[in-house]
This record gives sequence, structure tokens and C-alpha cells, in this order.
Amino acid sequence: MTSAADIELESIFKLFHKENPVRYNLEEIRCDDGDHRWVIFTEFERGKYVIKIAANDFTTRERVDTWPDIISEYRKMGYYSPAMRKTLDGCYSKSVVFKGEQCVVWEEEFVKYKLCDMLDKRVYTNKDGRYVFHNEVMEFMGRVAQKHFTNYPFPSGWVRLKPFGRNESADEITRCVETFDRLVREKTPKFIPRWERILELFERNKTDLSEIYDKLPTSVFQADLGKNNLVLDENGHLKGVIDYNLSGSDTVLNIFLSAILFGYSYQRKHIVSPNVFELNEETQSSIFEIILDTFRYLRNFYTFSEAEAEAAPLLLKYISCIEYTQINILKKYIDDGTKLNLLFDFMEKQLLRDPIDFRKAMFG
Repeated sequence: MTSAADIELESIFKLFHKENPVRYNLEEIRCDDGDHRWVIFTEFERGKYVIKIAANDFTTRERVDTWPDIISEYRKMGYYSPAMRKTLDGCYSKSVVFKGEQCVVWEEEFVKYKLCDMLDKRVYTNKDGRYVFHNEVMEFMGRVAQKHFTNYPFPSGWVRLKPFGRNESADEITRCVETFDRLVREKTPKFIPRWERILELFERNKTDLSEIYDKLPTSVFQADLGKNNLVLDENGHLKGVIDYNLSGSDTVLNIFLSAILFGYSYQRKHIVSPNVFELNEETQSSIFEIILDTFRYLRNFYTFSEAEAEAAPLLLKYISCIEYTQINILKKYIDDGTKLNLLFDFMEKQLLRDPIDFRKAMFG
């Protein structure tokens, strides 16, 4: 007996092909609240393809239909991405119901090179722990930034000071602040006065950033350069990228800082000791040095502006002082007043810190 799932899959195959595949493999790759995604690896008589299905509030048909334009521009720059294939009636995406959810579906060619997770980690990791592709990813970001691509109507997943998804009312950082505020007020109210002082400092910094943020240079970025989205050669060097779910227009400075902080500062100093708090000055100083070193490298491919030098300290504080790291530590030590004091001390110190001088790193 043919199941409902089989019928749904067959109808999806027929969007792109006149026949069913010789074989296929369906994988669920994400199952988060409000974000459900699947990949179908298919093999037809004439070739292999990848069908992707997404059910969330940011992967819309309107977005997907613009990805070929981004891919085309990146290919002109020498960076590979799998080509998107049109449906039989000439569309890049379709709306479907799959497993009871309203979804968007599209198809890509099977990737021509290796994905990072297909390689042994030793292939793409140097003896010092640095990834072979590390500088190449930074170069890719810098070169895309220098192009200052325009006329793209959607923000990237890293967007600041405005929402990303259709059902969101604020950016990710603002939502983190709201979560932190709720936890303090509900779980540890004795810290409310301390938290409100920190919140005042945060809002003051946000106001200063907001006054100049819209004047900063932008481009159109893939915006999710985690290892799993990198296309590499057999020696671990960057050939291109996959996965444009979070792609969009964004402030260059934000993409640089976010990518470094949340993905490419993996060589930060880690202190494992019961006597040292997770958030500490040694680790933080190592992160700052990584940021400045990376900006020195990025200037080989990107021309920084005075406006970016002025905004960088404000943006760094905005995206790093109250985010998921601090939320998780608050939850971990919710009943430990000593550790919470250390957490609030650290957050306050970061917001009161003298601005880091980005100018030398940006301009030499």
C-alpha cells in the first residue's frame, strides 16, 4: 500500500522530473521549533540531484527565487555553488504540503566537490589547529563585501536592528535581551537592580549605534559560513559554499564581526579550571586579538571606511554582551548567587570598556 508520505514525495519529484528517481534517500536535517527542513538525495537515469524542503518563516518562495542571482554573482568571482534547477513549468521554487506542514521546495544539482563534513578533519586542519580554509573564507567574505552588491530586497540571517523572519518583531539580539530580562525577573529577582543598570548601558550603546548604522556599507552575503556549508577540494581548500537559507543584504561590518565571533574565533584561549569563570578577561582578550588580526587580513580584500571604524566598537558591544552565551550561563547558575555576580560583573565591565581602536587594524 502506498503511504501518504510516498504520495507526497512522488508529487514533489514530478515538480522537477517527468519520471520517478531510480533511488532516493530522505533525511531530516533540522527539527527545531518553527524551523523544519529535509533533504532528498535523488538519483535519476540522467543524473543526481538534491531536493530541499523547508518549513519556517524565512525560507519563502520570494527569497528562494532570488538565490540564483546571488549564486551567479559568486560564480563570476570564482566561487562554486550548486546550480539551482527549475521546475518543469519554469519556476525555481514551489509551495507544497509535506508531513503536515506548509513548505517551500527547490532542487539543486549534486555538489561537484566535497563538503567539509565528507572529509577527515585531519585533511582540513593544520598542526596548529587552524583550518586550512580559514583565511580563504575570510577572503571570500572580504571580496563579496568589496563588491557592495545591491538591489537585494531581503536581509540576511545576521541582520541587526531589524527583524529577519516574517513573524519576528525584532532582531536576534533584542530577543536575547528580552529572554535574559524575563529570566532575571522570574527566576532571580534580587538581581533586578544590577540587571537594570546593565540594561541601561546596553540601551545607551544601542542608541548610539542606531544613529549611524544605516549609513554603513552593505553587500549581499551567504551569511552562514559554518563548516557544514563549505565546499572544499580534496586538500581542504575552499571552492565555494552551499545553503542560502540565511543569505541576504547586510552591513559589511556586521557580517565580519558576527562571522568571527560566532564561528571563526575557535582558537580563542580556553581556560578549563574550577577557579576560573567561563567569561573571563584572558579569553575575552584573545577574542579581541583574533578580531583585530582578522581585520588586518581583511583589509587586503576590502576597503574600510571611517564610518566603520567609528561604528565597530559599538557594534561589537551590541552583538557580544547579551546573547546566547550569557543566557545559558544565567540558566546554568540561576541558584548560585556567587556565579551570577561574576556574570553581571563581566557584562557590566564589557559595556563600560573603553572602545577598542579598530582604526589601526582597518587602515594600517
